[in-house]
Amino acid sequence: MTATLAAADFLRTPTIGMANAEAFKEWHHFVIHAGGCRLLVNFSLNTESAPDGRYRLAPRVIVIAHDDRWGGAVERFAADALAIAPSLGELTIGGNRMLIRPDGYRVVIDLPARGIAGELSFVPASKPFVVTNQPVGSGRMSWLFVPRLHATGWLRIGGREHRFTDDIAYHDHNWGRFRWGDDFGWEWATVLPSDPDQPWSLVFLRMTDRRRLRYFSQALYVWHHNEPAAIFRHAAVAVRTSGVLHRRADCTLPAPMRLLLDGEVPGVPECVTVTAHRAGDAARVEFLPQSYARLAQPSELSLDGVTVLCESTGAAVVTGSINGRRMDFRGTGVFEFLHG
Repeated sequence: MTATLAAADFLRTPTIGMANAEAFKEWHHFVIHAGGCRLLVNFSLNTESAPDGRYRLAPRVIVIAHDDRWGGAVERFAADALAIAPSLGELTIGGNRMLIRPDGYRVVIDLPARGIAGELSFVPASKPFVVTNQPVGSGRMSWLFVPRLHATGWLRIGGREHRFTDDIAYHDHNWGRFRWGDDFGWEWATVLPSDPDQPWSLVFLRMTDRRRLRYFSQALYVWHHNEPAAIFRHAAVAVRTSGVLHRRADCTLPAPMRLLLDGEVPGVPECVTVTAHRAGDAARVEFLPQSYARLAQPSELSLDGVTVLCESTGAAVVTGSINGRRMDFRGTGVFEFLHG
């Protein structure tokens, strides 16, 4: 399994002469589903046009945590704070590092100006899955995800220290060429059981237009222990949302973006229900968001546009039957709602 990971996951950023760098984006995203805490860590690279007409990389590190509410920081670094190892298995942004090792991932967080620091290791407990060259507005994106990992380490944030010992986690790695503000949106979710002895892990995604009137692709992936057990795609999946969560965002990051956004941005529903059926298999996920954080990114196509990504956490109930095995458990979900 680790050999599969080492062969599949590596940095894709075009660093040699910035070949074909226009609109390129890449990020590594980690989510820890610990008992009383959700932790999201994101190492992000985005190409920008420099005044001389060339392209430069804008690296960012995002860390947000939830215990009773979301809080965290988005820290941008200069291009010269970035280093990518020749092996494409190590990314350094200032004092922050992400390593892809034969036995998993190691992440070091060092944001002293934000009072955030930590060291974490992620050991895969399921095989990765890769999806390539999917439309995103007028661009394309590929992704790799690992539905379940074990996270160990510590993180200090908001004056509190969180410790993790084999807590279950999720990872995805995304890369491609597209522009924030184009005609697209997405919903992306990791659902893991509260009981670590439960063998099921689920990942849901749906790519839509900006107004979510049409979807272009959708899928529900179900893993049993470390193996994929079922993949439901397109018409085999139905999604229903109801209501709007009557709660303001716990935080908006970067903080100055609050000046550009209305007090409330619709998009986090009160309930999301995903049902899937195919060849005798069936699955149902009901997700009830409890709180969310907003991440805002200026549009690359409009001077007054903003792309808003809502990271929400809440309770999930999963039922169904896969290959004759019954699924019936409660867990946690982290759902991402993006408005292009």
